[in-house]
Amino acid sequence: MKFFKSLLLCFLFFGLGNFQAQKIEKISNEEQLRFVFVQNFQNLLIEKYAGKRNEINFTNAKLTDLKIQHLKSSAKLAPEDNTNLKLLADYTYYTFYPNINTLILKNHSSFKERLSDEEKQKYNALFIEISKQIPNETYIELSKITDEINRDKFALTIPYHFEIFQDLFDENQRKRIDIINFLLWNVE
Repeated sequence: MKFFKSLLLCFLFFGLGNFQAQKIEKISNEEQLRFVFVQNFQNLLIEKYAGKRNEINFTNAKLTDLKIQHLKSSAKLAPEDNTNLKLLADYTYYTFYPNINTLILKNHSSFKERLSDEEKQKYNALFIEISKQIPNETYIELSKITDEINRDKFALTIPYHFEIFQDLFDENQRKRIDIINFLLWNVE
């Protein structure tokens, strides 16, 4: 599964890159920076965090169900054609490294339908339930890893800032979501 995902991402970057290189004058600076960021972030994750990812031993059936829902939501984010490069960069970003705030809770501008407050509460309760099942030592380790990922990700965005990085106001909720995102990255 990882091989096919990597192959798809390579195709998107290199295949689309060659196709779009012919029309480079039509690509905005922001779109170019988005793709550079996505590629740099993926490289960072593979080089620095893939080993840490493999060290974490936590499985949960609800996490697997959440991954399935994440994949379904990411499919709805996929651009219908390759002309919307901002959306293509976002899709590439979110399918490589999960973001439940954006995809499950539908906090991306391209989602036409929004979740009801009841559905959001249901998902937030699920996130809390999964978080409570993580052993304390593992939770502490995951917290350190996700803090490091966020620092590294932020460093990649300087001097520009994308709306990809949506913030949550509740620090506990943000930490929970960061940890679940990292765990979803582990689910095959």
